[in-house]
Amino acid sequence: MASRKKTAQPSIHVLHVELVGIQPAIWRELHVRSGMPLSRLHEVLQAAFGWTHSHMHMFEDTSGLQYGHKAAGNADDIGFGGPPLRDERKYTVADIAPRPRNTFSYIYDFGDDWVHRIRVKKVQPPERSGRYPSCTAGDRAAPPDDCGGVPGYVRLLEILRNPRHEEHEEMLEWIGGSFDPEAFDLKATDKAVRSVR
Repeated sequence: MASRKKTAQPSIHVLHVELVGIQPAIWRELHVRSGMPLSRLHEVLQAAFGWTHSHMHMFEDTSGLQYGHKAAGNADDIGFGGPPLRDERKYTVADIAPRPRNTFSYIYDFGDDWVHRIRVKKVQPPERSGRYPSCTAGDRAAPPDDCGGVPGYVRLLEILRNPRHEEHEEMLEWIGGSFDPEAFDLKATDKAVRSVR
């Protein structure tokens, strides 16, 4: 009697994602399918942090391998540190971080250099009524795109807190009228994350 090959059961990666270099922490908890390509995880992270897809990005695993967008037919795409990028469409979350406590990084905007530290909290079976991807927790608003990385963000907050600062009105207008760094709307964030297909 021929032995049957066991097919892998679908699983969910529970990811804790935190922006590096900012305190109090800005973070999100995301539930994604373990087989999700990194190219799709990029879209989930953009939605979870309210980024605007305006800049280049890449993933980096703990061994230093880098994964990113490869233009069709272009073998010369290079990573942030110089080595060739692996095609993020061909690797999944489980490929680069298969087990709990595994970590990897997502870097968005090589000028502002927003580094997201991603840690696998759990790998679990999907819930019967679960919809994935989803955002289940988080704290604080993400910095706006193009504000100058961590130093620029710190400066922006100082200016916004001081109505007498000479750049206060200009920055208020640039930010769209108001900005609350402590605000986090879980329902809206989850809705944005769930819209990624």
